[in-house]
Amino acid sequence: MELVTLGGKNSLEQVVAVARYGAKVEFSAEYRARVNACRAHVERFSREGKAIYGITTGLGDNCRKFIPEEDRVKIQRNHILAHTVSVGEPLGKEGVRAMMFVMLLHFGSGHTGFRLETLELIKELLNRNITPRVPKHGSVGYLGLESHIGMVLIGEGRAWYEGELLSGAEALERAGLQPAVLGSKEGLTLVSGTTSVTALACLAYYDGTVLARTADVSGAFSLEMLKGTLKAMDERLMRARPHPGQMQTAENIRHILSGSRIAEKYRDYRVQDALSLRCMPQLHGAVKKTLKDGLESIDIELNSSVDNPLIFEENGEAEALMGCNADGTYLGMASDFLCIALTDLTKMAERRTDRLVNRHLSELPPFLNASADFNDGLMMIQYTAAGLAGEMRLLSHPAVVDNVPTCANQEDYVNMGYNAARKACDAVETARYILAIELICAAQAKEFYPADQSSPAIEAVYAKIREVMPPLNEDAALEPYIEAVQNLILEGEILKAVQNAGVDVKL
Repeated sequence: MELVTLGGKNSLEQVVAVARYGAKVEFSAEYRARVNACRAHVERFSREGKAIYGITTGLGDNCRKFIPEEDRVKIQRNHILAHTVSVGEPLGKEGVRAMMFVMLLHFGSGHTGFRLETLELIKELLNRNITPRVPKHGSVGYLGLESHIGMVLIGEGRAWYEGELLSGAEALERAGLQPAVLGSKEGLTLVSGTTSVTALACLAYYDGTVLARTADVSGAFSLEMLKGTLKAMDERLMRARPHPGQMQTAENIRHILSGSRIAEKYRDYRVQDALSLRCMPQLHGAVKKTLKDGLESIDIELNSSVDNPLIFEENGEAEALMGCNADGTYLGMASDFLCIALTDLTKMAERRTDRLVNRHLSELPPFLNASADFNDGLMMIQYTAAGLAGEMRLLSHPAVVDNVPTCANQEDYVNMGYNAARKACDAVETARYILAIELICAAQAKEFYPADQSSPAIEAVYAKIREVMPPLNEDAALEPYIEAVQNLILEGEILKAVQNAGVDVKL
């Protein structure tokens, strides 16, 4: 996806295409028309002087104050300046780009009254690869991070352009852009809504779906290397407890191992396997249900209006309604659930990893050593998986249950969705390393089956791993290999290898 045209239905894939892969953005005629139509109502409200939050009144605790028309530009600019309060290290580039793209979706919905020319400027920041510096700590669910993007729009703050960190004004000038002068309501809209929560949740869920499908592959690989039986994946067992995710996982594993001479040879090797092998459909299936629930919320949120107030027209008459569509609980809660689901997913993957390197359980050489007398082999890589699993348990603590009132108790409840979404991004990255370690161990275990052939899908996965990591005949520094394999997971290369072998691993 090299070009994303806004005006129709918005999707998770669009967010990732723009944020991660640099797709360009354009506006359709429908998008422009609805933005201009709604902005006309804001201009009329402003002239009429009706008491409407953020248009003719002050903001936050100052909502009781009427603002004269000549002072409204100043109020909007001040609102951005006063909200520039996020601190610490900056959010990554793709997170900031995702935020700006979500702004285009939400602010251009036809209910916010945001000006087309300001949306054009946000679009050009994306298209010309200008990335505002956005400190990533200190948000209760909105406001702070968004204001740092707003600063660059008005020629303040700092931004990266062509590899340099510049002042916002210089970054715009070098790219041939002029800073915006914010009109009524625009400063409020920029920092309101669910921008950061939605943006980061989108990235986490996109990667989470890749991860959950990849877990079926790594789990199947381990099952085969540990002489497990496919009987636990029998379709009759699944129909007896017909959760869709459970049934799909079992089907995936059956297809991944279809044609495996190893799996067939050891089909009746044990009465039953350990839970980390035979319970994959049940656990992986529950994870997939969590993902699907979250993806449904993301789909709705990407196609929503989340500002306050929102403007509606009926029979030629417009009305501004004050409410709280700006609350980030839906995707905050979905992000917390994702952290819990991935923690469960990876605790099982880490146990399979331990079984692969543990000679008491694997019936393979200790720590998968090719030369045990002089090498540690993959002993320490399981330590890393164990440590990462501990981090996952910390990340699984829910964020949205927290509450610290703000704004002189005008905002006596805050959703804390941003903390949940940022945590979800950390959890996905951490989980990816755990699955990479399982794949590395499974690939090394395959070196001890020289006379037995795996399934075509597993052979393809093995070959893909061997493109970035050789068999370990002697001890070597493992960190570069872990990074390389986790990148294969991130970019979907493991799933592509399986697909090229004729198996579509479904969610």
